[in-house]
Amino acid sequence: MGIALARSGKGHLWFVFAQQADPRLAEPRTEEEVSTPVRATQKAMEALVREARDAGVVAEAVVREGDAAGAILRAARELDAGMVLVGTRGLGGAARVFLGSVSSRVVSEGAVPVVVVP
Repeated sequence: MGIALARSGKGHLWFVFAQQADPRLAEPRTEEEVSTPVRATQKAMEALVREARDAGVVAEAVVREGDAAGAILRAARELDAGMVLVGTRGLGGAARVFLGSVSSRVVSEGAVPVVVVP
């Protein structure tokens, strides 16, 4: 959906991925433990950018550290985004109250229109 929206409006598309360190893992970690998830993330982001570019959309990947909602909100401000498109895992009821919701936080704290895709 993001690619179609960017193409129809001739917009720039940024794929934002937030990676938060797992507090359960002891430090220091080996180079392999650190680099394996980073490489997997880079590969996935490269595939998304390639797909967008193949569709004629100007696209870039942005990888940040920290919580997902905070990273999305910061990136939107820093990149002067006109809109944010965010997915949801469909959490409802008690799960949303206890676990929080990235999409809900982005909607409530965002400074630009937010489209939530289930």
